Amino acid sequence: MTATLRPGFLFPLLAAALLPTSGWAHATDFILVKVSPHAGRVDVELTADYGGNPMFTDKAEAQAVLTQVLRVRTGDGGSTTELATLAPLRFEDRRQFDPTAPIPLDPTTGAEAHQLLTAVWSWNCGAQKIAFEMPADSNQSVILWTSSPSQSGSIQAGGDVRGGSPEAKPRWVFLLPGEVSPQMVVPPRSATAWLVSCASAGLLGISATVGFSLAAKRRRSVRA
Repeated sequence: MTATLRPGFLFPLLAAALLPTSGWAHATDFILVKVSPHAGRVDVELTADYGGNPMFTDKAEAQAVLTQVLRVRTGDGGSTTELATLAPLRFEDRRQFDPTAPIPLDPTTGAEAHQLLTAVWSWNCGAQKIAFEMPADSNQSVILWTSSPSQSGSIQAGGDVRGGSPEAKPRWVFLLPGEVSPQMVVPPRSATAWLVSCASAGLLGISATVGFSLAAKRRRSVRA
């Protein structure tokens, strides 16, 4: 789906385009969000450069922002839910930006270490259409992209992005507070994967039942 670039997008994008690449290499003023749709699941990585972004005083503040900067919207015009309500976020310290991120890096300084905090979120969802929304009261801005244009959930948007051939470029969109990303399609789980999941759950249940039964028998034997 093609994202519509509204007038509100123009100034931030123009400012970003005018920044020297060395400035991008040392810090980014945006929250970087990588979305990877899979069959019956969507993986999201949200990254903040708390070491170089003057909007963050420390790592704890970056973690609080990453927890609340996006909400997920399911279906057509459905309600929005905070990510942590649907699945837990796992936080990781990183030193390098994701190589698929649509931000320019100066090759002479791109290898330098950064102070990055990444929130990793994985949700097994039944919805086939999802979108991401920024709260209206947020003071952040987001660059959201999918890593592969061949994915069914990839975003089609304009702008210069990093990559080799045009076919290798990620699809991205710029989000401001109160805005919603284009919808993405989450492929349904295959029947085989569903059966394997049910079988695994059944085996776990049987194993637990047998374990409890054996434990009960041992207790009765001891008492006798």
